[in-house]
Amino acid sequence: MNDDQLTPENIIKAAEILKLKNKESMLEIKNKYRSLAKKWHPDTCQKKQKVCEEKIREISWAYNIIKNYCDKYLYDFKKGEIIDNLPRDIQAQEKLKRQFKNGPLWS
Repeated sequence: MNDDQLTPENIIKAAEILKLKNKESMLEIKNKYRSLAKKWHPDTCQKKQKVCEEKIREISWAYNIIKNYCDKYLYDFKKGEIIDNLPRDIQAQEKLKRQFKNGPLWS
């Protein structure tokens, strides 16, 4: 895949094809890709062969775009940005920790 395919429009289109939400982990992205690939694989697909082949090409293209985007994404290492990019459960714990930093639980 060429870097010229890594455009905001292609990334948005790829995310729509893979049915991604605003924030997903690589594990969640991979699981959604595998689920769609399994559903549309020409050997198991219940629809016409041509439709399945086209759909699997589209899904593979989308996954490659997203994977390439994630590989080249620049990560921000400022504390606030790190916390915002953590999984939701850890994010909530960190926010509580900041809010109640002088409380008996975290002191």
